[in-house]
Amino acid sequence: MHQNWEQKISSYFSCSQVQNVLVMPAPSKRKRAGDASSTASKVGRSSADSSASSAANTATQAASELTKIDPQEELLSTSKSLFEYLERLPPGTLRSIYNLPPPGGATVAAAVLRSSSLTDIARQCALRLVACGGKFKVGSIVEKWIQRHGQRDALLALRRLESMGILEPLGLANRPGQGNDDIDDEANDSEKRAKLMAKIACLTPEFKGAMKLHLSTMSSSPWPTIAREQIEEFKKSGGGAKSDGGEKESRDPPAPYELELYTQSSWDSVLHFLVGSDEAGKDKGGVEEPPEVMIQFLTRIGLMQEDPDYNGADRSRAPLVITSKGYEFMLRDTNAQVWQFVLQYLNSLAHHNMKDAIRMEALSFLICLGSCRVGEGYFNSVLQSKSARILMKDLARFGLLFVCRVAGKKAFYPTRVAVNLVASNEKEGSRQTDAIGQSVAATRSLEESLSAPVPSRSHLAVVVQTNFQVVAYTTSKLHISTLALFCDVESYRRLPNVIFFHITRDSIRSAFRLGVKADQILRFLHVHAHPMLRNGDHQLVPSNVTDQILLWDRERRRVVMDEVWAHQCRDSSEFAAVGQYASDLDALAWGNAHTNKLYVHFGKSEMVYAYIRKWRTKHYNS
Repeated sequence: MHQNWEQKISSYFSCSQVQNVLVMPAPSKRKRAGDASSTASKVGRSSADSSASSAANTATQAASELTKIDPQEELLSTSKSLFEYLERLPPGTLRSIYNLPPPGGATVAAAVLRSSSLTDIARQCALRLVACGGKFKVGSIVEKWIQRHGQRDALLALRRLESMGILEPLGLANRPGQGNDDIDDEANDSEKRAKLMAKIACLTPEFKGAMKLHLSTMSSSPWPTIAREQIEEFKKSGGGAKSDGGEKESRDPPAPYELELYTQSSWDSVLHFLVGSDEAGKDKGGVEEPPEVMIQFLTRIGLMQEDPDYNGADRSRAPLVITSKGYEFMLRDTNAQVWQFVLQYLNSLAHHNMKDAIRMEALSFLICLGSCRVGEGYFNSVLQSKSARILMKDLARFGLLFVCRVAGKKAFYPTRVAVNLVASNEKEGSRQTDAIGQSVAATRSLEESLSAPVPSRSHLAVVVQTNFQVVAYTTSKLHISTLALFCDVESYRRLPNVIFFHITRDSIRSAFRLGVKADQILRFLHVHAHPMLRNGDHQLVPSNVTDQILLWDRERRRVVMDEVWAHQCRDSSEFAAVGQYASDLDALAWGNAHTNKLYVHFGKSEMVYAYIRKWRTKHYNS
């Protein structure tokens, strides 16, 4: 018996526990007028007014609200894309969205049909059902329409249609996170199969009506666009003077490059504030600090927090520092970053009295933006509800919409970021097609950047070499700060339009301490790889660099840190008895039979100590 547990403890090795919460270092603090300190270790801004306190109160209130959130809202809050968010909505809510007045319901139905939420077989079934009157026997669909694909694939297709509110309930739909094992039971159980095959697959009236409206619409745009003739007629009628109410003058429609610059300046102000990378003033091509509302939003969603090391008496003057979640946010691609902002905006509706109606309006509006073309404008009057117009103003703060006055009326112009928010989540092609699409997009981005009269700060093309050197073609300090998260700062070299870094073990481990993960670093290098690397069989990141980063990540888990209590036994009999008791209690961390010393997990040390006292009383005092 003694030998069994002694063999067991020989496989354990544990050291004293380290603190789980790390206080993360950050880039240099922003310089403000009248700031006496020349250097500091924090990022963000120190505010003397009550705005920082208001942001903290907002974050505290949001945190307390999240503790009361229901499971459905918690599930929605973890969605990674717009269509995954739709998938996690109850089918009844989806049906209500399909039933929204045009163009909302029809546009959402068409977007869901194109999205990766449905399989190719499911799309075919939905379109055939629309053309066949909306009803068909399940047995005919499985055995005649989809015979060559197999019965299991057919049932999975019907399940997806049911879960997305396209089919009336058949008893197949499951919630996110559940497996497909019951599909095999349906296919193999003859009695269940016979009942299922006898049912009628019927399109929901909301989806059927929305698809018919979409298929009968000639225009691909969800709203009437602002025609050039309208602008010319307004100018001929003497337009150009200030409108009623002292509004701004009407202007020409923004050019595509102007929309790009607007989005870039709006989004860069947020990202620069996160990393504390102040460029020159706006008159010198720099970026401005984001508005106070946006700073409060960054605090509320957990990308920034008050400096935990601030020792001042007035917490309202504590500077804001980037969090581990903020570092993770910085390494994501633009579409993922924008979706995080939109997701938090949708999550903020969880406790609103009219959350369902506003959420449906917001989702419909976002998907309608995905059906627009960059450069086309729409008058505000096309938005029929007040909540939609408020949403338009909020999305303009994120840089998704450009709002101005054209032809004497207020208008909005969707930017490329707004369109890509939906387009990037629609039907996914093969890996080869995706690679070609990424290559074309990256090449076009590089060509536009090189042909622009002023170099674009948004472009980043990275080449990682086998000697761990990182060559980045960029002119943005934001990109330099982002690369410095996991590259050796001392190896930094710069030319007019290119910078050089080296990836080292210390720089990668430093990124790990900030909360950055190995797969996030590799994904960042893949997303921003130079377009020339996407042609042919070139590796976006050399295999030796990928393997070494993963090995450095595994180094952190070689030793499991745990807090233990050390006990020196008097003799071998006490060592055996106490060791067996601790082993049965699952409290034993390690033991040394030569020195009669035991190491017990600290959380269960009181129970072991009480047993030791009883054992010594029984054996030594008898």
